[in-house]
Amino acid sequence: MNKARNLLKPQESFFRGAMLAYFILFLHVVLVVGIVVLILFFRTVINYLPWVLAIGGVVIVGSWYLWWWRVKKRGKKLGDILQDPMFQGRTVEVTLLGGLASLKLGQPQGPPAIDYSAPEAPRQIVDPATARAQELTKLAALVKEDLITMEEFLRAKKDLMGQ
Repeated sequence: MNKARNLLKPQESFFRGAMLAYFILFLHVVLVVGIVVLILFFRTVINYLPWVLAIGGVVIVGSWYLWWWRVKKRGKKLGDILQDPMFQGRTVEVTLLGGLASLKLGQPQGPPAIDYSAPEAPRQIVDPATARAQELTKLAALVKEDLITMEEFLRAKKDLMGQ
């Protein structure tokens, strides 16, 4: 039945074919324009690459000079700064350009600051009031089961409440 419908309306199938051909032609034009834009963009970047690198170098050297000037203004040396208690027992790392270039001073001493091994069971901090309430509940259950006397319960309660 579907084939019979297509045979009865040849103009509709011709229209679909023509539109598909125009759509494919349009996609090719978009592809060529995109390639031309990419070529122009990268050609511009390549032409101005020495300027970009020079300005980046000036910014890096300038920021280093400002830092060095502040250190000298305070009358300190780099060794004095590294002797500060804040840096004791730590490795000092200087990174530039988001970690593209880095410099490490000193040796790591001791275990890393963050332990990546997962504990066996997750530990949670319990509120002291909640912990006391849980202990009292356990003590009440022991009294109810006649495992401890009321006197022992009151003494334990007094010790638990810190009275």
